[in-house]
Amino acid sequence: MKWLLLIMGILILVLLLLIFTKVRVYIDLKRVQKNDLIHIKLSAWYGLFHYTFKVPVIKKDDDSAAIVVKQEQGIKEEEKKEEMKKITPEDLRNEFADMKEILHHIIGFHRIVRHFTGKVQVKKFAWHSMVGTKNAAHTGMLTGVCWALKGSIIGLLTTYFNFRIMPSYSITPDFHRWQANTTISCILQFRIGQAMVTGIKLLRYWKGGKANFKSRKLARLSGDSNKQSF
Repeated sequence: MKWLLLIMGILILVLLLLIFTKVRVYIDLKRVQKNDLIHIKLSAWYGLFHYTFKVPVIKKDDDSAAIVVKQEQGIKEEEKKEEMKKITPEDLRNEFADMKEILHHIIGFHRIVRHFTGKVQVKKFAWHSMVGTKNAAHTGMLTGVCWALKGSIIGLLTTYFNFRIMPSYSITPDFHRWQANTTISCILQFRIGQAMVTGIKLLRYWKGGKANFKSRKLARLSGDSNKQSF
């Protein structure tokens, strides 16, 4: 009995230690011309545990164009078949009900994720880019657009994440040659317990909040065989 209590006590201690453990995520992304490089490092317990891995970047394969064409043709054929079917008032009501159901699930999912991201601390955020064309006027316009776009993205990120520092970002124009280079370096920190709670909430929400679609197309996603049979 004493050994059982001791084992349970150790397990509870380890679980508590794991829940309150802070994890730092170091993300480095570089794009120079056509070369992409993404490094992600996980660190915990002041560097006693760390793991670094390189994210593989998928590049576009020119040989896949034929497959894309076949898929698009298939979609067009399905659309042609659907155009021949009659649309009844009941079909319209089902479509509107499905849109409302999808919106409801997106809002619920968004609330759970945003609650977690609000607890994620951003210790560092640097985003520097260099853009350019061979035309000075076009380069100036492109630089202005990039400034506006980058400012909007960072503004959106600051509403979702807990920034502990001011983000650093810049756009450097190159008026003499084509340039599309960017580097992003950031450090995120959160507790493992927060991630576990969020994962449990998402799992419960996914299982308990299964969508009840009305239309036959989307009913397949909810596994309602009654709507698929007619």
